[in-house]
Amino acid sequence: MLDGSMSIFDLLLIQPIFSVLIFIYGILPMQDLGIALIIFTILVRLAMWPMVKKQLHQTKIMRQLQPQLAVIKKKAKGNRQLESQMMLELYREKGINPFGQIGLLLVQLPIFIALFAVVRIITEEQHNVPKFTYDFLEGMPGVHAALEHINATFLGIIDLTKHATLPDGGIYWPLAILAVIAAVLQFIQSKQLLPQPKEKRRLRDILKEQASGKEVDQAEMSALMTGKMIWLFPVLTFLIGMYLAGALVLYLVVSSAVAIIQQDRALKEDETDLEKVSEKTKTKVSKAKEAVVVAEPTPKKKGQTTASKKKKRS
Repeated sequence: MLDGSMSIFDLLLIQPIFSVLIFIYGILPMQDLGIALIIFTILVRLAMWPMVKKQLHQTKIMRQLQPQLAVIKKKAKGNRQLESQMMLELYREKGINPFGQIGLLLVQLPIFIALFAVVRIITEEQHNVPKFTYDFLEGMPGVHAALEHINATFLGIIDLTKHATLPDGGIYWPLAILAVIAAVLQFIQSKQLLPQPKEKRRLRDILKEQASGKEVDQAEMSALMTGKMIWLFPVLTFLIGMYLAGALVLYLVVSSAVAIIQQDRALKEDETDLEKVSEKTKTKVSKAKEAVVVAEPTPKKKGQTTASKKKKRS
């Protein structure tokens, strides 16, 4: 039901997300908040698929542009303004939005914040459940039952209202294991997008070369530094997951799992498209070569030339 006391954030995000989650929960034969949350997370990731695909495509192009960016850096000779201008021109030419990758984060972050509020309503403010449920849903039997009580478990085993770190200092192991799984999946998700250097060298060796005055491949150095950073996000995911409500940890697990599948598919599609373009280019080049060969006159042998001359004289 609508409430004039709700904020714009409540009306635009919390109420729609809450109502969708309650609707999924209500139509499930076995009313289980964990299963409803898994279905909800998959739907959110599927809705973001066009944006994910576009972002991954641009990420792959950005990797391929590293050699050209290195050339631009040499040409600029320390002139930051010129370097930025040349980079933006290159991005415009290739159809890349350098700030496009932030878009996906800006979509996901409000959803996560709203979901945090939804979980708080379910776990701590069940008297507000009718307030955040749309009126037309209240007539559904499952939703009507949810207005009285929500089964906030996953498969009837894991209590999603709890935290991995208990108030008495103990550990709720089912959620602690979920936090570990979330961290591992976060690592795999980041690793998928990490460019693999041709020669595996240590960052320490490259920094020594740079200190000695040798020219260093900035793309290789950037890839190695990114490789070090991908360990940071899984550690943060685990530490945060230990203090979040179980429902949010489950959301992180499912979201990363679906993201891994989406990234794998999108990157493979990009490789297939590039292979098709490469094959078309090869075909065009070979046809052009054949046309040149046909157009060229066949060289005559010496014997054939003298014989033809004798025939003309006679």
